[in-house]
Formats: sequence, C-alpha cells, structure tokens
Amino acid sequence: MLLPLLLAMQLASPDSMSVYNGRRNELSVRIPRLEADVVIDGSLDELAWSRAGMLTGFSQFSPSDGLPAVDSTEVLVWYSPSSIYFGIRAFEQHGQVHATLADRDRIFADDNIQILLSTFNDGRQATVFMVNPLGVQADGSLVETGQAGQTGIFGGGAVSRDPTNLNPDYVFQSKGRITEYGYEVEVRIPFKSLRYQSAGEQTWGFNVVRQIQHSGYEDSWAPARQSSASFLAQSGKLTGLTEIHRGLVLDLQPELTARVDGAPQLNGWDYQRRDPQVGGNVRWGITNNLTLNGTANPDFAQIESDAGQVTFDPRQ
Repeated sequence: MLLPLLLAMQLASPDSMSVYNGRRNELSVRIPRLEADVVIDGSLDELAWSRAGMLTGFSQFSPSDGLPAVDSTEVLVWYSPSSIYFGIRAFEQHGQVHATLADRDRIFADDNIQILLSTFNDGRQATVFMVNPLGVQADGSLVETGQAGQTGIFGGGAVSRDPTNLNPDYVFQSKGRITEYGYEVEVRIPFKSLRYQSAGEQTWGFNVVRQIQHSGYEDSWAPARQSSASFLAQSGKLTGLTEIHRGLVLDLQPELTARVDGAPQLNGWDYQRRDPQVGGNVRWGITNNLTLNGTANPDFAQIESDAGQVTFDPRQ
C-alpha cells in the first residue's frame, strides 16, 4: 500500500484534494468545477488532476461482497463546463495486467474499469462507460429489470447484477497505459453524450467498478451487497454539478440508395438501373432530456414487413 500513497503525495497535498473513502461510507462526492482542459494521453500529470476529487477504499463485490479490495484503486474526478473527467490508477501487486488492443465492446477478457453514471438519480438506470488498461472502449446502458443473477455487466460470469445493453455507442475519449505499478487510464466524457435532468444543480448516482482478470475479482467504490435487489440503488452520489453545458447536439446521417433490377432474357440477363434515392436521418438534442429523431425518405429494405431480399455478390 506504500506505492499508492507515495504517488498520491507526489501529485497533490491533502489541502488541495478531497478524498472520499468508500469503505468509510463517504459516498456523497462534491467534485471541483475547473475552467480547464487536459490532453487525453493516459498520463495524469497535468495540474488539473492535482485539484480533482479522489475516490479510494474500494470493496470486493464478487465473488465475496463486503471485503476490502485486495488491489488498491484510485479514481480522480473533476468537471469542466462541457465535460466530466476521470483519471484511474489501478495498482496491481498480485498478478499480471491483462490488456489487449481489442475491438470496441470486446474487452471482456481484459482488466477493465466501469464508470456508472445514473444521471436521473433514480437508482434504476445508468449510462456505463468502460475502458481496459490501454483505453479501448466499451459502453452501453443499464436498466435494472430484476433479472440479476444470470449474467454480469459484460455478459460474463454469473453475478448479482443486471446485464448492460452494449448496443448504444456513446462519444467519449479514453487513453491508457501499463505502468510499473499496474495501469493508468484517462477518460473524458462530454456532457453532450449524456441525458440528464433540467435542474440547475445536478445530483447523479455514481459508482466505479474494477474487474480483475487474474483473480476473477470485481471491486466497487460504493460497497454493494449481492443480496440486494438493486445494484444501482447502492451507488454513491455526485452532488453540486452546476453550470454544465451540452452545446449543440446534432447528428446527421445522409443516405443514398441505388438499385439495379435484372431479369433473364433470350440473349442473357437484362439490367435496368433505377434513379438513386436520397434520404437521411437526423437526431437533435433539443434539451437535456428531450431528443428529436427524424427520417427523410427512409430505406425500408430492412424492416420486417418488406418483401424478402437476398444479397448476392457474383464475385463470390
């Protein structure tokens, strides 16, 4: 435990950093708002990180809940007017760090960090951002339906948590690196990737989970019991978030559909080209929790009521 303390002392003094220990039930976190920005490079050496709030005192959730975490984890948190930032130091003294350059949403076999933000503070739903030690991303939405106990947050081992829907892809930045003490990850989540309440001062449910591959352990900052009916309801809180701005949230997806019809004739196949069809989709975030989705001249080729179509490439 000496190495984590030495590193923390190098970056900040107790007077400049608020520390929240999950083992002591210090679960109401008020993080600083800084007019700053950092380069997401996996190195927590900028001045802003020395002014962040620090989360320590993780507890084991799986396989045995309630125990102190075997490996130490520190999470630094602060926010700017447009984004929230997380810096993770994961100390590993008992085994090798598992990390690969995997595809997005395919980091299940790696060590990973999972950030759960319940922006509506209802204890039932959360947006989940996940990274492995190299910063490879996975993400999704978690809505508790009482089906816990079958699959984990990644669809892996059997634990008392509802699975995360990995279909949504959110825009956020992450970068990580392996260090001599374990690994370090830097994450920036823009507020435009989140939906949240319209209140002037925000309170969000919040938790951080660490999955360790060599031991099979899962640790969480906010202590959680597997016997509880809800994992999210046992989360901590991010309080006092003020003057946050999403900016313009607008996604445009133009589409161009071309079509060629073919029919057999006496002298071979006869092909007729149809005029291309232009269309598109638009998604506009009008407010913090109201989104307009529209489509112009949609392509209905993939809906169930359309006539069946077979894709064929003669080169194959």
